[in-house]
Amino acid sequence: MTSGAIFLFASLLAILSSSSNAAAGVVTDRAAPPPAVSKVGVASVRKSPVVASPASSEAFWTRARMLSAQPADSPRGANPFKVPSFGSDAGTSAATGDFLPGNVTAFPQRIQGRIFFLVGGNTYSCSGTVVDSANLNVVFTAGHCVFDLATGSWVENIAFVPGYENGETPYGIFYGSQWITTRQWVESGSNSYDIGVVMLSSPIQNQLGSRQIAFDLNPKNREFTIFGYPSRPNPPYDGEFLRGCKSAFDGFDSSNGSTPFPMAAGPCLMQQGSSGGGWITLGNYLNSVVSYGYCDSAPTLCGIIFGPYFSNSAKSLYVQAGGSPAPTVKLKKAPPKVVHKRKVVFTFAGSSATLLGFRCKLDRQRTVDCSSKISITRLSPGRHTLKVRAIDQTGNLSKKQIVRKFRVVLPRR
Repeated sequence: MTSGAIFLFASLLAILSSSSNAAAGVVTDRAAPPPAVSKVGVASVRKSPVVASPASSEAFWTRARMLSAQPADSPRGANPFKVPSFGSDAGTSAATGDFLPGNVTAFPQRIQGRIFFLVGGNTYSCSGTVVDSANLNVVFTAGHCVFDLATGSWVENIAFVPGYENGETPYGIFYGSQWITTRQWVESGSNSYDIGVVMLSSPIQNQLGSRQIAFDLNPKNREFTIFGYPSRPNPPYDGEFLRGCKSAFDGFDSSNGSTPFPMAAGPCLMQQGSSGGGWITLGNYLNSVVSYGYCDSAPTLCGIIFGPYFSNSAKSLYVQAGGSPAPTVKLKKAPPKVVHKRKVVFTFAGSSATLLGFRCKLDRQRTVDCSSKISITRLSPGRHTLKVRAIDQTGNLSKKQIVRKFRVVLPRR
């Protein structure tokens, strides 16, 4: 158990045992600690002009223009990658490198896609991922795929093609209505904040589905499946087919950008064109996007790919784009209405666009963060009420509240 989890358990115990009316403590029981939850502002978000109609983009993006689009150049680091303090256990042996994801019209491959855009009269491409959102229209990508540092301007005519393959658009083309990135990317080109979001003009999620998104995860020993449309190195890549890498966390690039430092993962040979491609972990959660590499300047680092750590900056973009739908909560296991002991166990479940936590309130005591399985101990005889809501990582609460009443009747001695 981590020191943070021990502190949380001790706090819960102290808070809920402080009532003289019902001396009870709440502890998590064989469940992971609740995920990090925080509400963030959007003052650091920078927004493109709003596109009133995608008609101009529809006319512009022909098959020939898509096939001729060049991969967007990723930002470069001035200094070589520094091996972090995590050492040899930073990655895991299960990572196997590059692979072909297979049928791009199947889920979840179809929610990875290729992004096309215009800068200074030239056409470029990146990669992107559809993310679960309240407005059903959010695609995450890299900051340099929506704001061009060389010209100091927003890109134009953004189009997103889910399930793209060799010029084919099996689900059609979706056009951007606005795109956003971080203040730090626009003002200083910090690779730590090379994150972008495209809001589409139609609700793509209804048709194709989406990924979930996770913030503030501990990357140590974490594995990622990274997706993108790399055009380089050529051969073998040409940008026309979805590629994947099974990679493991390989440390932080402490020489590049500001904190939180960008993450490194490998093995992964994808380079230009894969920019903005999703780093997927925990099965279906987006947790970073492809940002840059050192392969051109430091060939010994080919096979290591870098992406920003998803924390408050990524969360701010997500919230500005509409944020998450309300999470749901349900009761999976509960004691009977009358119990004959001073300890009871509850188990909860639910759904959420982000990692899911819960908020628990016993009787008149203070509401506390709790996990999906809790034990309430040292209960006094009498009536008790437990109230529970689900909460996601942006602080969004479930509309429904579980209210469970029970009575403790202890046997006579």
